[in-house]
Amino acid sequence: MRFVLAIVSFVIGVVLVGLGVGQRTVFAPPTSTVASVTTTTDAPVTVIPGRVLVANPGHQRVRVSGAPGDDTVFAAYGKSSDVNAWVAKARHQTIRYDAEGTTLRSRASGTEKTVPDPRNSDLWYGEYQGKELDFTVDLPEDTSLLIVANGSDPAPSDISVTWPRDTSTPLVGPLLTAGGFFVALGIVLYVWAILHQRRLRGPRRRSGGARPPRARGSRRRAAAAGAQVPRKNRRGRRMVAVVPLAALTTLALAGCSSEYWPHGDGSATATPSASATGAAAPAAEPTAATLPQIRRIVERVSAVAAEADASRDEDRIADRFTGPALDLRTANYRIRGSDSDVQAPPAIPSTGISVALPQQTDSWPRTVFVVVSDASKSDVAPQALTLVQATPREDYKVAYDVSLEADAKVPAVAPVKLGAAQLSPDVKLLSLQPGQVAQAYSDILANDTASEYADAFSADGDDLRDKIGKAYKDSKAGSLPSTAKIEYSSEVPEDASIALATDQAGALVSTDLNELEKVTPTADGAEVNTEGAVKALSGVDKSTKGISATYGVQLLFYVPPVGTKAKIELLGFSQGLIAASEVQ
Repeated sequence: MRFVLAIVSFVIGVVLVGLGVGQRTVFAPPTSTVASVTTTTDAPVTVIPGRVLVANPGHQRVRVSGAPGDDTVFAAYGKSSDVNAWVAKARHQTIRYDAEGTTLRSRASGTEKTVPDPRNSDLWYGEYQGKELDFTVDLPEDTSLLIVANGSDPAPSDISVTWPRDTSTPLVGPLLTAGGFFVALGIVLYVWAILHQRRLRGPRRRSGGARPPRARGSRRRAAAAGAQVPRKNRRGRRMVAVVPLAALTTLALAGCSSEYWPHGDGSATATPSASATGAAAPAAEPTAATLPQIRRIVERVSAVAAEADASRDEDRIADRFTGPALDLRTANYRIRGSDSDVQAPPAIPSTGISVALPQQTDSWPRTVFVVVSDASKSDVAPQALTLVQATPREDYKVAYDVSLEADAKVPAVAPVKLGAAQLSPDVKLLSLQPGQVAQAYSDILANDTASEYADAFSADGDDLRDKIGKAYKDSKAGSLPSTAKIEYSSEVPEDASIALATDQAGALVSTDLNELEKVTPTADGAEVNTEGAVKALSGVDKSTKGISATYGVQLLFYVPPVGTKAKIELLGFSQGLIAASEVQ
């Protein structure tokens, strides 16, 4: 019976070990899930929504090929709402995932047959291009993938997405351990059965006589006489005990890998990483851009500004500047074309972002406010840029570029992942409506302390009043000869202010105004002479009619909330000649 138990135990152990090994060989699960599709439509754009990318857990390996002709393949990923907004009405195919057949399917929609070049768009979190693409990402559900060829030809036709599968085999450890135990038990039972059989086997009786008496002490007497007496061999018994122990230890260690054992109750689920997007966690409200996007936008703006400033290229600077900031730079280019002594505008640093505040929005136009500085140039004031993206297919452009005052302190703002609300020009939550700030400040520049708004604005640290305020205007008027006179006026563009909420219910208000100077002769035959930038921009040396000059002034204010005793503070400004001509 002991032999039977030993054999049964040994067989059970071998079977269990075989099953454990089979879990990692013939019964091993596939290492990945692959879904693919070959499209046949003429749509120039293909979109893979986030719900397809996260159809299976794990990172996504995307392969794209089949661009027509010699076209390269371009792919970019970004926030799903941004991708859809960029595609708009363009004819495109949307990829769907068929879980039953583990395949991809496509559905075409849209009418526009061409799209602009999507490369280097400010909307994308990342992009790839080449003859064939093979890249791995780990995108969350609110991110989509866009694929194009050249914008007019059909999008690449061959697309596949591969997800890794869980190859852990939690039964391997228990099977190997149990199998090793039964193998070892079978060996022990077998040895026990042999020993038991030997003990039961008695000495055979000799025929014809009785058993001779046993000589006691014979081994002791032989040893005392100097004879060599062989000792009983106990090594065999020790080895018999070691073999089962070694087998059990080896099999147990073979199953020590963590993927060979069960883990908890399996309730935990993997969360897609947001490392590709640069967003640590989804915000409660959508924001115009993430911090990596803002850094990339500033780098691109800096590069374009440096290139255009060096070559005085008005077309190039228009790629990244608009509104008052563009007017000031293009005027500078024209002035420097006639007067080489005029300095170029301050360079925009490509790094050194100390403040980044995107607008809370999922629509257009959208705004981003940043403060950048060059740590290597301590004598250069930090610059505050207000960037605006008019439509999904346009880049962010600098609408306002101001140099901060020496003692300016930008108020606390929300973190990038939360962003800030953009306030309407007529909002009544501030001590002064954003749309009225520029007009009120122009009155202060004209009348100083006599202005009705003098008490609303802080004069501390306001250097612009010294540069173009009432004292400056009076001094310039007094320096003219009696044959000429000067008139001042201001113009405030409508709906030019941009206000972003700060902490403590205040707002950063970027706005602008135009200061006009008109010098005319007061006597017959008298002439007005021009010099410097006015002469360079107007192209007029002297005039009997008079000269008109327009100075653009970009302003950045902090406006406190209504009901507080705090005053409006001028945080920064930029001003310069933007137009000059002979009076008509």
